[in-house]
Amino acid sequence: MDLSTNLEALRSANHDFSFSLYKEVAKTETGNIFYSPFSIHVIMFIASIGAVAKTFDEMVATIHLNETTYSLEAYRQLLEELTNENDKLKLATGTFVDTAYNVKDSFVENSRKYLKSSSKKLNFKNDPERQRQYLNDWVLNETNNKIKDVFPTDSINHDTALVLANAVYFKSAWAHQFTRCIDGSFYVTPSNEVAVKMMIREHGFQYYHDDLLQFTALELPYENHSFKMIILLPDAKDGLNTLENNFSKINLHEISKNMTQHYIRVKLPSFKLEQSLQLKETLSNLGSPTMFTRAANFSNIVEDGNIYASKVVHKAYIDVNQYGTEAAAITKMEFIPRRARSYTDFIVDHPFMFFISTRYNTIIFVGRMTAIIN
Repeated sequence: MDLSTNLEALRSANHDFSFSLYKEVAKTETGNIFYSPFSIHVIMFIASIGAVAKTFDEMVATIHLNETTYSLEAYRQLLEELTNENDKLKLATGTFVDTAYNVKDSFVENSRKYLKSSSKKLNFKNDPERQRQYLNDWVLNETNNKIKDVFPTDSINHDTALVLANAVYFKSAWAHQFTRCIDGSFYVTPSNEVAVKMMIREHGFQYYHDDLLQFTALELPYENHSFKMIILLPDAKDGLNTLENNFSKINLHEISKNMTQHYIRVKLPSFKLEQSLQLKETLSNLGSPTMFTRAANFSNIVEDGNIYASKVVHKAYIDVNQYGTEAAAITKMEFIPRRARSYTDFIVDHPFMFFISTRYNTIIFVGRMTAIIN
């Protein structure tokens, strides 16, 4: 496969991983959901560079790639596409290894060359608390102080061998800012109505209604049109569950193609949300159980491969207001030794899904709002 084909396959993998991850997370998380599937995908990919045999096969399949589409060069190209000449999105990846471990030069070099990962030796064994503070400071710095304490007390200890971390930070104004805010209602259920602040904007927007699955899609572009928010709003006030159950029939690429320009009056609640996810069970259920067991083979990271992943934790934050959106996320993977004119109304007054993606539909963030938090 040539690079452009691999790049397209990688975008498709990101899309499919985003949806499969959402379905798995939604099984245990009630209420609002927000995370960065892109950040989690990056961490799984960088760890897969160090994996071998069954561990590698499972991880690659989990992130919806295969022997043909797995490409370091395509990943490098995707990251450059996202960040080059664009100050809206910042990505940072770090490899932090205990001084007692000799990480293979090939892993460090590939991580740096293809995923722009920094690498640093830390003395986890003799001074875990100081290193924990260092890692939290690194996360704070890379997420503009939005993600705090992702490494809680005692999370880094004498047994910590390796930490992989990926931080994503996004901030952008709307291309068409909301002109005013009014008091409105949001229906948590058809009979449970809560008061919210509704942002209002009348403008020409890309719009699509799906008669079969009974939902409406709206695209809200960000400044310079490099990124966009796509909202999927069920027709029924209690229709989100039905929409989620039909995920296999939803493709954002197809929805974007089918959108047409309409003059729309948008009413969207402003909201803030912060969430933490423990992903060990989630990723195991999606097809990567071996990486969390003593049977894991990460011999492309360290010579004897005598480490396995102990946890994968994700933390994300978003603030959506009339001026724009600020969002941040961190994914960490820890390893331990084996040891006024006519318009269409789009009133977001009941549970909905949303995505923040690039113009090419690479999904960076995914969310579900069932209750509004200001």
